[in-house]
Amino acid sequence: MSLRWGWSLLTLVMVAVVAVTMMLSITDIEKKAWKASEQEQAELLITLLADELKMPMLAGSKTEVETLISMFIHEVPGATVFLHWASGESETFGDGFIPEQINSLEKLDAQPKAVRGLEKWYAMGVKYNTAQMGSVAMYLPGKSWDAYDAEIKLRVAIVAAVIALLSALLVYMRSGRIVNYLRLLARASKRVGGGDFTVHLPVQTQNEFGKTFHHFNQMVSSLERREKIHDMYGEYQRPQAVADEFDRNAQRAEKSREVTILSIDMVAFNRYLKRVDQDEALSTLNRAFALFQFIVHEFGGHIDSVQGDAMIAVFNHPFELKNHENQAVKAAIAIIDASHRLEISRPDGGTVEFRVGLAIGEVIIGHLGVGRRKSLTILGEPISLASMMAKAGDTTAVTAPYGTMLSLGHGFKQKELGMRMLANGEEARCITILPGEAYVEQEVEEAVNKAFMRIEPGNFYDDDDEGW
Repeated sequence: MSLRWGWSLLTLVMVAVVAVTMMLSITDIEKKAWKASEQEQAELLITLLADELKMPMLAGSKTEVETLISMFIHEVPGATVFLHWASGESETFGDGFIPEQINSLEKLDAQPKAVRGLEKWYAMGVKYNTAQMGSVAMYLPGKSWDAYDAEIKLRVAIVAAVIALLSALLVYMRSGRIVNYLRLLARASKRVGGGDFTVHLPVQTQNEFGKTFHHFNQMVSSLERREKIHDMYGEYQRPQAVADEFDRNAQRAEKSREVTILSIDMVAFNRYLKRVDQDEALSTLNRAFALFQFIVHEFGGHIDSVQGDAMIAVFNHPFELKNHENQAVKAAIAIIDASHRLEISRPDGGTVEFRVGLAIGEVIIGHLGVGRRKSLTILGEPISLASMMAKAGDTTAVTAPYGTMLSLGHGFKQKELGMRMLANGEEARCITILPGEAYVEQEVEEAVNKAFMRIEPGNFYDDDDEGW
C-alpha cells in the first residue's frame, strides 16, 4: 500500500472512531434528556388529571369521574388509568394491564411520583385539603425511544461519512506533495549511494523538507569533495589497510601468513596502448580496476598493489578471513563476469578483456618502503605464481595450479587445462575453477550487480517510479 493511501485510510479510521465515540456520547445524553422530559410530561399530566378529579370524587359522582378519565384517555392515546377510591373500590380505564404493584398502592401523597420498578407508571394521591379521596395511577406510553435513537445514529453516521470522505480526500491531495518530496529524496539518495555526487535537490520552501534538502545538498557536496581527494591521492587499498599504514603505533614485526592471491591483468595491453591515447588507456584501466576493487572488497579481500595493467588482490591479510580461499575464488569469478559485462571496444575490433590467476601459499607481511613512504604489503612466491597463472590462462575462467581444489570447500568444480608453459620457463599442471553450486553463482551475480550499481550508477538509475 502506498504512503498516500495509507494516510487516507488512517484518516478514515480516525474519523470513524471519533464518529462512533460521538454517537455513543450523543445518544447517551439524548436518552437521559428524553427520559427526563418524558417523566416531567407524565407528572404534569397526572397532576392535571388529579386536580380535575378532586371535586367529582369529593361529591362521589362516579359518572363525572368516568367521563373525565375517558376524555383524558381520548386525548392521550395508549394511556391506562387506575383509580382507587378511599372506600376501597377501584376502577381501570384503558386497555393496558394493571400490575399487582399498582393494585397495592394506597394513601399516596398529593405529589406525582414514578412508580419504582415499573417503567412509565406514575401515581399520586387525590386529596382535597386534608381529606384523602383516593389515588390515581397512570401508564403513559409516550413516543418510541428506539425510533428516535435510530434517527440520531443515522444522522451522525451520514455526517461522519461525509466528513471522513472529505478529510481522506484532503489528506490524499495534500500528502501528494509530501510523497513527491520523499520520492525526490529517495531518488537522490539512491543515486548518491551509487556514486553520483552531482545530485542537487531544489530548496523551494523554508519548512522541514526545505531544511532537509539543504542539509542533504551539503552532505553530497562534502562527499563529492572527499571523492575528488580520493581520486587524486588515493590508492586501491582496503580502508583498514590504509589506516594501518599510516598509524605510527601499528608498526608490527614482519611475519608470514597463508593467503590467497589474485592476479588480474589486461590481455594485450601494450598493443592496446599503442592504438589509443594515454587518457583513454588510463580511463579504461581505472574504470575496470574500480569495479574489480569493489568486488574484491565485497568478498573480504583488498588490493595490495597496481602495476601498469596488473592488479594484485590479497585475501586473509591484514585481517584474518575465514574460508579465504573460497572467498577469493568467488571474487575471481565475479571479476571475470564483470570484465565481460564492461564491453569496452578495442581499436582492432575486439573488446578489452582481463585474465585472472589464483595461487594459495605463505607470504611475508611487513612495511616496505623508505621513511614515511612505507606501506604494509606482502612478498612471496604466491604472488609471482598467481601472475603466471593469469598469463597461462584465458579470459573465460580463473586459472589456478593443479591441487587448488583440495583447499576449497563445496560449491566449485574444476576443468583440466593440462600442462602449461609458465613465464619462468617451467611447466605446470593447470586447471580452471568454475561455479559448482547455484548459491555460488547467486553470490557472484549479486556482487557484480552491486559493483556496477556503485561504480557505474548511470546504467541502473533511470528515475522510474517503481515502488511508489
